Amino acid sequence: MKIRVAAACVPDIKGDKERNFSAAADLTKRLALEGADMVVLPEACLQGYPAGAERFSRSEIVEMGEPFEGTYAQGFRDLAREASVYLVAGYDRRAGEILYNSAELIAPNGKTIGLYDKTHVMVGGDLGLYTPGASLSAFETGFGKVGLLICNDRVYSECWRVLLLQGAQIVLIPSNGGYSQMNTNRLQVMALDNCLCCAFAHPKRALIIAPSGEIVDQDKDEAKPFALAELDLSDVEERQANLLKRRRVDLYGPVTQR
Repeated sequence: MKIRVAAACVPDIKGDKERNFSAAADLTKRLALEGADMVVLPEACLQGYPAGAERFSRSEIVEMGEPFEGTYAQGFRDLAREASVYLVAGYDRRAGEILYNSAELIAPNGKTIGLYDKTHVMVGGDLGLYTPGASLSAFETGFGKVGLLICNDRVYSECWRVLLLQGAQIVLIPSNGGYSQMNTNRLQVMALDNCLCCAFAHPKRALIIAPSGEIVDQDKDEAKPFALAELDLSDVEERQANLLKRRRVDLYGPVTQR
């Protein structure tokens, strides 16, 4: 099975939902025309990740939050249907006074496949703002299973291994944090060690990584603010089978202890 996956560098205009949504929609439609089956948008793309700016109060950021039933959230679903792509839409999701940093996986028919809330919210502007997600999940698509992580979640090797064990073949990462060469190196190692493809979408960096750890595409310049590549999932299956049969699960108990 092969799939063409895109990671989009949508600029983050802090606090401007309309402009951010418009930019995300334009780039998603462009990538669909270029043959993408799946498009990943950056972390909190709708609001431009206002947690990363110092000028907003907590109450202001919560007020910017988008309810799951909100107009823009539905707009992302309509966009996925119009472009006929799987879409990972990142937005601050408000439930009453509670705020989650969420990524919604949407099918080409506009239906929600899964909702993931950022689990590791212990640093920077996230601390004390977001309620942490309660679980890691791999979601079924027509191409196989995909896992979602958001920004800081990618730092913890346990997250990647759990998604592998749940059957994920691709890890999709909306982000707004670090995008240095060190981050690229980390993603390559995580992909290689867990035999997973990876798509990383940040306002200033886009990466598609094969299960070999090889970068198969990345953003180039303002004229190409995205990464787009075809991934062969049969290669993932073979690599994962070889890895899983060599594991010594009797040794790994301490990993889940505090």
